Amino acid sequence: MAKALTPAQRKAVAGSDPSTGRLSARADVCAALVAAGLAVPHGRSGHHNYYLSQEGLRQRAALAAAEAAREAAREAEAAAEPPAVPDGTFTADDGTGTVTVTPDRGPARAAEVAAAWEGLLGIRAVLLDGVTDVPAPWERERLVHAVALALEAAGCPPGPDGYTVTPSAQDGAVEVSWRGAATPDEAAGHLGRCAALLDARGWQSTRHRDRAAHPFLLVSPRRSAPRR
Repeated sequence: MAKALTPAQRKAVAGSDPSTGRLSARADVCAALVAAGLAVPHGRSGHHNYYLSQEGLRQRAALAAAEAAREAAREAEAAAEPPAVPDGTFTADDGTGTVTVTPDRGPARAAEVAAAWEGLLGIRAVLLDGVTDVPAPWERERLVHAVALALEAAGCPPGPDGYTVTPSAQDGAVEVSWRGAATPDEAAGHLGRCAALLDARGWQSTRHRDRAAHPFLLVSPRRSAPRR
């Protein structure tokens, strides 16, 4: 039932009087809740007050429990320490040489990256009420790591012959460049593919060139899921 409610209906149920269940929402919202069996009218015709039914009270309890679970997840996520290389914790390869993967660890590294990406999608789902198409707050606080993980999980090669992800002077964004290309136009082609992969994973990119005409992407978190 909870998934069938509109945002206005969920707000009305969750915000009902904790003692009486009386609703304070618009009449059309209350009428929709009556039709759904979650509320009942009380009073003279044309002058109704609306109260949650027994099913509505159960729905309110379920919404409260779900919100408490999300809040607990947000608190746990906020307390998490960012990944670091020295203690062996997984760190995405940003292409700058801080992460070294020897050839014999290729399959093991691929498995680690896949597991890290699946874990990140799980974080998104918990913190964003089931949405996985946009970055979670955890990613917005660790932009280089998050963008590098999205690229590595998509199968892009990191530098020295592939992408590099570095901080940007623009707040809330990082820069993605491509090393190893023979010409700036070739690098731009690789970066175009990176932009498409990042867009599919919750990021938005704009294309730029520096004073030497070398191309780069300015990448930032997308604010909302794309329309399908």
